[in-house]
Amino acid sequence: MKLPRQLVPVLLLGVAALAALAVGYWNIRPASFMAPPLVDDPGQPDFFMQNAHIITLDEQGQVKHELTTPHTRHYQAQDSTHLEQPLLVFAQNRETPPWTLEARRGLVTEEGDRIDLFEEVQLEQPATARRLQTSLLTIFPARDYAETDQSVRLEAPRQLTTADGMQLHYQEGRLELLSNVRGEHEPR
Repeated sequence: MKLPRQLVPVLLLGVAALAALAVGYWNIRPASFMAPPLVDDPGQPDFFMQNAHIITLDEQGQVKHELTTPHTRHYQAQDSTHLEQPLLVFAQNRETPPWTLEARRGLVTEEGDRIDLFEEVQLEQPATARRLQTSLLTIFPARDYAETDQSVRLEAPRQLTTADGMQLHYQEGRLELLSNVRGEHEPR
């Protein structure tokens, strides 16, 4: 079969145009415009902060929570933020003194609705000279609530109380010790 002479250049141009389109798409496909991920290893943080100071405000623009930590790492795979030596201050209403919380380590969950403090957790209410120690504390900032099922040691002027488990409604200033509560009180 013989093709007409005028058709051969048209066919060659058509094939060349298709080849050019295919090569062009391969070179400029949408994925080629996306930046490669900075971190491929899910065990590595995708960002970190040093000497972070984070302030959360309430609806009236008043300070509700303050978080200070010398080093913070975020892991995208778990969508969690790891804190080193976190210091949290929960500002209260005018009737209730603020609580200060410290620990060696902390973990903030993906939505920020839960904070777990680990190792040498200390809660203090300086205005009342109350100090509480435990090994683990879970905080739910939106509910102004914290809890633990671990052993708790509560020191106040002239008294020492120990218990297993605790619930703290810090906006209300209400602390509940859950079980095996033991107390020592010095007479005046």
